[in-house]
Amino acid sequence: MQRMYRLYTTIFLLIFFSAGKAFPEDGKAAKIQWIPFAEAIQKAKAENKMVVVDFYTDWCSACKLMEKNTYENSNVVSFAQKKLIMTKVNAESNDKTSFRGQDFTYRQLALGFGVRAYPTTIFITPQGEFLTNIEGYIPADSFIPILEYLDGKHYETMKFDEFMAKREAK
Repeated sequence: MQRMYRLYTTIFLLIFFSAGKAFPEDGKAAKIQWIPFAEAIQKAKAENKMVVVDFYTDWCSACKLMEKNTYENSNVVSFAQKKLIMTKVNAESNDKTSFRGQDFTYRQLALGFGVRAYPTTIFITPQGEFLTNIEGYIPADSFIPILEYLDGKHYETMKFDEFMAKREAK
């Protein structure tokens, strides 16, 4: 009986203390602040931050997995809140947006960026220049180094493989 009591107490304490790390002081889980595409481009320039564009579709199961497993990951959320401007684009939507002084539907925007698969993650510099894209699902543990590499502009001085080798050597 005493063993069972200790076991339940231990489990309760583990759950109690680990839950505190998943929720900020207001009791709500931290989330990425997604903003509309045109606003994201303007805000990135004003704040000198990279834009991450999540091109998705409503029917895409890998998109839903990325939303749940990557974009809700606490490390990704923390990095995004500090260093990035995040926007989601439904690649099949006919809703309108603007980019570089021209109006587009989100469908046209996806075509313009060469999106061929879902999800596709596009990275745009603070000046509104296309940096690179990655097609497909990206797990959180792979996404963080990509964000660090691009946000830190390490691509200007080394290849991603070199960056990863240096990162892992730390």
